[in-house]
Amino acid sequence: MLVIISLISALSVLSSHRNNQAKAVWVLFILVFFFGGFVIYFMSNDKYMYAGARRRHRRIHERSKYFLPEHTAVNATEEMRQTCTYLQNAGGFASYNNTELEYFPSGAQLFDEVIDCLRTAQSFVFIEYYAIADGVLLNRIWDVLKEKALSGVDVRIIYDDVGSRAFSHKMRREMRSCGAQVRVFSRLLSRFTFAMNYRDHRKIIVIDGKIAFTGGSNIADEYINEKHMHGYWKDTGLKMRGEAVDSMTLFFLRQWEFITNEKFDYSPYFGHYEKISSPYVAVPYVGGPEYKLTVCKSVFESVISSARSKLYIMTPYFIPDDSVVQSLINKALSGVDVRIILPSVPDKYYVYLVTRDNAEKLIKYGVKIYYLRDSFVHSKLIMTESCAVVGTVNFDMRSFYQQFENAVLTDDQSVVAEICEDFERTFPDCDNPVKASKNGLVRTVAVALLRLVSPLM
Repeated sequence: MLVIISLISALSVLSSHRNNQAKAVWVLFILVFFFGGFVIYFMSNDKYMYAGARRRHRRIHERSKYFLPEHTAVNATEEMRQTCTYLQNAGGFASYNNTELEYFPSGAQLFDEVIDCLRTAQSFVFIEYYAIADGVLLNRIWDVLKEKALSGVDVRIIYDDVGSRAFSHKMRREMRSCGAQVRVFSRLLSRFTFAMNYRDHRKIIVIDGKIAFTGGSNIADEYINEKHMHGYWKDTGLKMRGEAVDSMTLFFLRQWEFITNEKFDYSPYFGHYEKISSPYVAVPYVGGPEYKLTVCKSVFESVISSARSKLYIMTPYFIPDDSVVQSLINKALSGVDVRIILPSVPDKYYVYLVTRDNAEKLIKYGVKIYYLRDSFVHSKLIMTESCAVVGTVNFDMRSFYQQFENAVLTDDQSVVAEICEDFERTFPDCDNPVKASKNGLVRTVAVALLRLVSPLM
């Protein structure tokens, strides 16, 4: 009977909308562990275990879309116009002109600017982060926020329960006692389901609806190199002023309503942005289990497809699915300068083995692989000669299919130039293998086994 149930479960996997690599892993798992593997599968299947949450997301999105004024960017290039249209149709993400972006090539520079801007807060401060940890950086931020909260500024903080294990109860209690509202996203042990695998990996700060920040950096000391965990920590960030800030506000308020189950009027939080004139396009967007489509993966594929002369990527993990890999190969073979910067120091060794193996297999097709010496690369960047994406999205299956992510797509040529300059400064500090490394027997077997579960990493 168990074998029959397992076979039926395997057929269910094959007929599902999962990506093909994940299907193969689950079919193998169910058939090998026929005596109970199907239980694990159905408990981790978002179709069943996340259905109620997805319905709540849908109701929140439907209710809140009327609060945000309509915006459509003009003067976009044909490639940008197509991606903007996709983002509008896939998730209702507005595209904006009249937005000023500032790029930061390190977490330390980013948070110095964040703290300076927090001092100007008059009305509200919204913070949503995957990882918040006690330490020097959090103390610097809280020193400013504490004064603001006590003076009546609406301070709200969302943290992920898995990423913020070092965010102490003592600090959270102090924040609440001073008037800040602090909420946790998806407690790890809240219920016996594998929906806990869906983590809030977003990084969003909104100040008075006038300024917003995002990027790869979390609120923890390693991100400003105050603490050295894996060598030098390379990260990046983005500051936003102008019309597009409204979208970042909307993303936060939707997540806040989802967590708190409190319906409220969003409209007082919109329309406070500074009047800025800019012809360039900025599109803030998010991805996650609340959307039917893989928004973040599709944007990456669109950017890759649009590359004509250069395609630069900086990511801590490189575990894409076959369609993304084939797109990168096709671009390299067509003469596009495809370069990928990865860390030389891993934070998770088992993921790093698969990352290096995946990346170095592209060398023979003309893709250039770089390892930043004595460093952990945590930046999440992709750029071409005409556009760039800065945000929280890794080149891996978790970011593409499971986690709540956010990013900004832009064709702002000053930002694209700054990102390109950051890449050009970083390349000389990297090792650039001309051919794939040779693996010993143990490592070959380890990579082969890890590859089986890589779609779940």
